[in-house]
Amino acid sequence: MPPITRHLARYAVGSRYEDLPPEVRHEGLRAFVNYIGCAAGGSHEAHVELMLKFLTEFNGAADTTLIGRREKLDALNATFINCMTSAALAFNDTHYATVAHPTSPVAAALLAMAQRQKVSGQDLLHALILGVEIQCRVGSILTTPPAESAVGLSMQGLVGGIGAAVAAGKLLQLDEAGMVTAIGHAANQSAGIRQGQSTDASHFSPAHAARCGLQAALLAARGFECSANMLEGPKGFAVSFARPPNLEAAIANLGQTFEISTLAYKPYPAGVVIHSIIDACRDIVSQKSFDGAQIERIDLTLNPLAAKLTDLVEPKDRGQALVSLQHWAVATLVYKQAGISEVANSVVRDPAISALRKKVSYTNDDAVGREAAHVRVTLKDGTTLTASVQHCRGSVKRPLTDEDIKTKTRGQLHMVFAPNIAESILEQSWAIASCADAGVFCSRLST
Repeated sequence: MPPITRHLARYAVGSRYEDLPPEVRHEGLRAFVNYIGCAAGGSHEAHVELMLKFLTEFNGAADTTLIGRREKLDALNATFINCMTSAALAFNDTHYATVAHPTSPVAAALLAMAQRQKVSGQDLLHALILGVEIQCRVGSILTTPPAESAVGLSMQGLVGGIGAAVAAGKLLQLDEAGMVTAIGHAANQSAGIRQGQSTDASHFSPAHAARCGLQAALLAARGFECSANMLEGPKGFAVSFARPPNLEAAIANLGQTFEISTLAYKPYPAGVVIHSIIDACRDIVSQKSFDGAQIERIDLTLNPLAAKLTDLVEPKDRGQALVSLQHWAVATLVYKQAGISEVANSVVRDPAISALRKKVSYTNDDAVGREAAHVRVTLKDGTTLTASVQHCRGSVKRPLTDEDIKTKTRGQLHMVFAPNIAESILEQSWAIASCADAGVFCSRLST
């Protein structure tokens, strides 16, 4: 097998910010701003509060900022929380090819690093782009045909730590051997299964990966050794998580094409495979005015992956509703919008909404893309309303604009910061590349 681990490490170590295409640098900035908003918006969710109380019991030095909170934790635990919060409302970015959410673990590790050593905003942004790139490329080993990975494996848990390790390793100025070791330690900690999805466990997986990734880089910097072929070895990452793995996918066009350019930024706080359903339902409510009591049935035609990941007729709370295709179809049709308020527990537990969720049926169709959906709503008077979406909002073919990301981030910042502070953070986030000391920026993210 080719030395994939070393090949990726060599690229990351040798990469220079000024050699990146301007559009790639800008995409890194968009990913960073989107992350800051998501981390703020999810910073006070119930499972975050529970985990923070738990970690405080075992915490080390309280020297690292938590976005949107007044408490501080040590670097490893802060990385955990700052990743968990960004995933808490299912609003973080997505890499469609692997269904990973790559920026969350990478950015969380980098904010911790920026408070351990002086880091310029440009260096932070460069490391973020590299962490996303390598993470997604490692994920492609498991998902690019003929590779196939078991649907129960959490891509966030498998590759998020590798991205965080590369990013932190870049700031630590690891040499090639050190970066190989960091990737190896991160791969050795890969874990996560989707059976925990829609429970608190689903937020644990990316957070744990982020912390593992930072730990991997710090261990490598201290000379803690690891096998040099952890990705491609005969008992390594690739063969452990895919049958058969596609190792060449990780290095194809490396340095010429950039996976960060394919990131999707979510316009809705929902599992990404649900977004096309939401878009189609929004199209339907724009056709005719009706209320929930008039709905007889809701029929969906979907890519099979959507149902595999989000078929949940009776979510018990917001955490489960975030990844319930039935809930989002109904909530969008009833409330004519799809925001955070539409997954409030009061809405999720509303008997009328619950009854309507039982009227949702779906058909799997391999010909329907992951970004597509077809919806037909039949009203009790026999009226039939239909809508089809080929590429949902936020996808590569229909990307959110900078203004969309700004609006989304502003709304989440306003959930925890005073308006003037929220606007200042938003402005500074967009200007991170010109920041002389990213640690100073990080300190302003505390309430």
